[in-house]
Amino acid sequence: MTDELLPYDEVMANYEPVVGLEVHVELSTATKMFCGCSTDTDKDPNTNVCPVCLGLPGSMPAINGHAVESAIRIGLALNCHIAQWCRMARKNYFYPDMTKNYQTSQYDEPICYDGWLDVEADGETFRVEIERAHMEEDAGKSLHVGGSDGRISGASHSLMDYNRAGVPLIEIVTKPIRGLGAKA
Repeated sequence: MTDELLPYDEVMANYEPVVGLEVHVELSTATKMFCGCSTDTDKDPNTNVCPVCLGLPGSMPAINGHAVESAIRIGLALNCHIAQWCRMARKNYFYPDMTKNYQTSQYDEPICYDGWLDVEADGETFRVEIERAHMEEDAGKSLHVGGSDGRISGASHSLMDYNRAGVPLIEIVTKPIRGLGAKA
């Protein structure tokens, strides 16, 4: 292996670009994925929260039916198969803006799978195959204070706003997209 950077034309002549996308779509529901809290994230910090979306012990989540319906509609628009049944699971990882230390997601058993979408690029139609479209919940929001650009670098401290925690999302994952060449 070399540290030398190859010229663009040589790379394009010798390698085929392969693209894959993971797109997060926020669903326009009035309430969060597993509780009745508002999805209005413009409110004062930490005012649209409850024991469920904060992940407090003993809280009992109930799935948002409108979010499930929206997920199915997205799956149908993407020509996906719709699962006869599905379940949510814990995807464990730590982020400071995720109070539960896990995200409730359908990663391995999605509600929508094996779809496709035809996309036009430069007068050609390309089929983008969809691996899955699954429901999950959003994390909270970190606010970095004291720096010049709102980033953690240079900040004196960070604040957490959990108004966004639990907002319903659909994650759409494509299969590898080949054959685009320079259009990629």
